[in-house]
Parts: sequence; structure tokens; C-alpha cells
Amino acid sequence: MRTRTLRTLFVAGTVAVAAFGSPTAAQALPTCPGNAICLWRFQDGTGDVYVWRGGYVDLPASFVDHVGSFRANRTGAFIDWATHKDCRPVRVGDYASNYQGRFGGKIDAVGNNC
Repeated sequence: MRTRTLRTLFVAGTVAVAAFGSPTAAQALPTCPGNAICLWRFQDGTGDVYVWRGGYVDLPASFVDHVGSFRANRTGAFIDWATHKDCRPVRVGDYASNYQGRFGGKIDAVGNNC
């Protein structure tokens, strides 16, 4: 009886450690060239990438309202034109691995500033 109890406790402990142990680290975003802002279609830097290097640019149709993640190696601004100009400044070092549910689901253009 004692062996069965110890075995059950061991199995339960193993399952608990597997379920609640250290979480898997979030996937790091891929690198982005210097002096650029990289936008990816999907989260964690996956899917097609658009590299912006300056000036005002309307995003390609596949990226409009569909930016899943980004990394900024320069300053810039994300712009939404849905009803009026809504703008988010971006600074060097800013990034988001899951941006679609935030402003990434609204972005239409990228520019130097708001």
C-alpha cells in the first residue's frame, strides 16, 4: 500500500512540475536592420516582413490593419486613417511580439513623426 501511495505521489509531482514548471521563453523577434523599423504580418516576427527606412509610406495592402509584431531601430510613427489621423510615436528600442490586438490591427501607414 505504501509503495502505491509513493508511486502516486511521484507521478502527481512529475505532472505538476511539467504543467507548472518554468514557462517556455517567448520567441525573440528576428533582427531588424539598423536605422529601420520592421513590421511582420504575424506575432513573434513571423510571416512577411516590411522594412521601413524613412519618409511617409502607405503600407502594402497585406499589412494594412494586419501588423502582428514590430521592432524599431529608429524613431518613427504608426498612423491610422480610419476616421481621422490617429498616430502612435515609435522610439528606438520599441518592439511588440504580439501587436495585432493593439494598434497593429489599425495601422495604415508609417511616417517620420506624428
